[in-house]
Amino acid sequence: MEKRPLVICTDPGIDDFIALSMVLSRPEFDVLGMVALSGNVGLDVTVNNALLACEYNARADIPVLAGSAKPLVRPARSASNIHGKSGLGASLDLYARGTPSDKNGADFIIEMARKYTGKLEILSLGPLTDVALALEKAPEIANAIACVTVMGGGIHAGNATRYAEFNIVADPEAASVVFSSGVKTVMIGLDATNLCYQPRSDIELLRAPTELGKIVPAMLSSYADVYRQVHNIDGMMIHDAICAVYLWRPELFTCMKCRMTVCLEDGEHLGQTIPEAGDTCLAATSCDAQAIREEILSVMRQVVTAH
Repeated sequence: MEKRPLVICTDPGIDDFIALSMVLSRPEFDVLGMVALSGNVGLDVTVNNALLACEYNARADIPVLAGSAKPLVRPARSASNIHGKSGLGASLDLYARGTPSDKNGADFIIEMARKYTGKLEILSLGPLTDVALALEKAPEIANAIACVTVMGGGIHAGNATRYAEFNIVADPEAASVVFSSGVKTVMIGLDATNLCYQPRSDIELLRAPTELGKIVPAMLSSYADVYRQVHNIDGMMIHDAICAVYLWRPELFTCMKCRMTVCLEDGEHLGQTIPEAGDTCLAATSCDAQAIREEILSVMRQVVTAH
């Protein structure tokens, strides 16, 4: 089986860590590198957490690159109220043994797009800053990238604001650059991920006598605590993990073809993703929530058993 070349842009983040662990376990992918950027927490923390994800999943061979420390135009936002100061929950404070590559994140994306012309896939689990920087610096790679799969946006609702999802409103200009570049995108937004309720009881199914069998339940318990406090529900939506499932189980998602636009006007609609007529974007409108929940559990049980 020919492996699919993949670059992951990420801002770990509890749900990022789960998504990264899942993707790293899949035989379909040749993960060429991770670009960690500011988003859920600051850059130093996301770089550390991306390194941790590689190390705990026995993939320390994968280069981790420091991406953007701030959005293209606006001040940085944070979701440390959700993910904790460490990015991995209130009870964990872990430090990676490895160090990041000295390569620039956007330059790495350009290099890989040229090396794997027509085949490179990008999984974006955070703001789209580094993908946008790469496309601004080398616009021609829009035709060389097979697809950018984006966890972000929402056609009918937001979460950071009434209308905007966090990853998009964290750098709306970057999202606009990517969606308007002509590169093929898949947007797995809140219209799908908000359907995928993972009950708190699932956490107990991921306990194992391994390092990740202890760390993953601790992370998810912290994540579920926030959902209980903020949303008064006894469970969670592991947004980035849901998006990751699309890479190998796209049939579980219902998508519409469109050209995605992003509101850049200051005010309550800033960062809103608005579909228009076109075919450069596949935007998820629904999904098989139960099958996705089962897929996350199945893959993560393999992960925590192995590591």
